[in-house]
Amino acid sequence: MQMKKAMVISMIAAALSATAVTPVLAQSASAMQAVQIGSKTFVVNANPVAIRTITNAGVTLASVRDIVNAIGATLHINKDGTVVVKFGQNTVKLKAASKTITVNGVAASLQHPAKVVSYTTFIEPAAFVKALGGTYSADAESASITTIELLAGAEYAVWINSSKLLVSNTNETGREDYLVDAATGKYELLLTSSDTSDLIVSPDGMSVAYSDANGAVYTIDLSTKKSVQVSTDSSIKNELQWSQDGSSLFFLQGDKSSVIAKLKLADGTVSKVLEDKVDYKANLEVSADGTKFAYYVLKQPKVTADSSKEVELDDVAIDATGTEPQIYYYDSAVAGNKPVQLTKDANDKVFLELAADGSKVNYVSVSADDASVGQLVSVDNTGSSSTTVFADKDVYQLVQGGSKLYLLTADGDSTNAIYEIDSSTGASKLITTVSDSVSELIVSGNANFAALLDGQLAVSVNGKWKNITN
Repeated sequence: MQMKKAMVISMIAAALSATAVTPVLAQSASAMQAVQIGSKTFVVNANPVAIRTITNAGVTLASVRDIVNAIGATLHINKDGTVVVKFGQNTVKLKAASKTITVNGVAASLQHPAKVVSYTTFIEPAAFVKALGGTYSADAESASITTIELLAGAEYAVWINSSKLLVSNTNETGREDYLVDAATGKYELLLTSSDTSDLIVSPDGMSVAYSDANGAVYTIDLSTKKSVQVSTDSSIKNELQWSQDGSSLFFLQGDKSSVIAKLKLADGTVSKVLEDKVDYKANLEVSADGTKFAYYVLKQPKVTADSSKEVELDDVAIDATGTEPQIYYYDSAVAGNKPVQLTKDANDKVFLELAADGSKVNYVSVSADDASVGQLVSVDNTGSSSTTVFADKDVYQLVQGGSKLYLLTADGDSTNAIYEIDSSTGASKLITTVSDSVSELIVSGNANFAALLDGQLAVSVNGKWKNITN
C-alpha cells in the first residue's frame, strides 16, 4: 500500500514539476491550439490545389510547404530554423516570427510575420509568390497562383479550340506564331516566318494553313507540328479560307484579287470558282457548304495630274467619289449565275460576316458623318431587304461565334460593352462591360471569349478577365 501511494505521489509531483518549469512550452502549445488550421482551394497554374491556411490577426497566411509542392519548388530547413525555398532562378529565405524575407540575397519586408503552427510555417501568400517570381491574385471567393512565364505581347489572336489560342507577333525579321494555353498562358513557338500570310485555323482545330510570297501553300498539323507543302501553284493567293469539311481552301487569286479560286488539299489542284474580270475583291466569306460567297469590291480613286506642271512637283488631284466598298454575293451552285451587288450606299462597311447558310450578310455600317455611330446592318442575299439590327450604341466590332453574333460597342467614359445578337431574330442581350482599352474581341465557335487590350491577350474565366500574355 505504501509503495503504490508513493508512486502516485511521485507521478503527481512530476506532472506539477513539468508544468512549473516549462511555462514557455506550455504557452506555445496553448497558442498552437488557439490558431485553427484550415484549408482553402487555390488555383495554381489553372489546377485546383488544397492549401492549408490560418488566420492570424485577421490576415490569411498559407502553408509554405503546400505552395512549394504545388508549384514544384524545393524546400530546405537549416539548423537555425531558416526556411530556404528555391524556384527557377530565385532563392527565398525566411524565418518564423520575422517580418523580413530575403530574395536572392536582398531583404524584403512582410506586412505580417511568418508563423509556425503545428510545425508548419505559414506566410503571406501574395508576398511569398511574388518573391518566387510568380503572380498572385485573390478575392473573397478564390485565390490563384501563376508561375508560368507568359508570352510578351499579342498583336493577333484566334481560338484554335476551347482550350488553346493561336497568337502572332511581328518583329524586325518577320512574324512569330505561338500556341498559347487559355488556362495557364503556357506557350510554345509554332512558326517563325517572313513574307507569309496569316495562319488560318481549320474548322476542326487540328491544323493551320498559310501561303508564302511565291504562292506556295502549306499546312501544319498542330498535334505533330509537322509542316507539309500542299500546292506548288505559283499564283498569288490572298485571304485563305478553309472549307467547312477541311478538304479545300478558298482564296482570292492574283495581284488584284480578281478571281475566287479553290485549292483541293488532296492533290493540290487549283480551280477557278468565279472569274468576272472585277478587280480588288476583299474580305472573302464562304458559306458552310462552300458554294456561296460574300465579299467587298473596292474601287480605286481617280488620280489626275496637271500636265501643265512639272512632274517633279508631284501635283496630283485624287477623287475618291464612289470608292466606298460595296458588298457582293455569289452562288456558285447556280449554273450561269452572276454576282449580285447587295449594297449601293456611300457608307463605309466593315466586319463582313456571311451567315452559315448564305441567306444573308451582316456588317457594320459607318457613315462619314462624325456625329454618326457604327451600326449593325443585315442584308439578304438578293439585296432587296436591308435591316438595321443594332444602333443603340456605337459599334466598334462585329464577330461571329457559332450561331450568334457578338458586338464590341461604346458604353461609358471608361468602358466598352459586349452584346450578343440572335442572328435569326436580331434580339440583343448585354453580356458584360469591359475596359475601354479593349481593342478587339475574339470569340470561338463555342462562345469562349478573349480580348486584346493594351497589347495583351486576356481570356474570360467565370466572368472575369485573366491575362495570358504580358
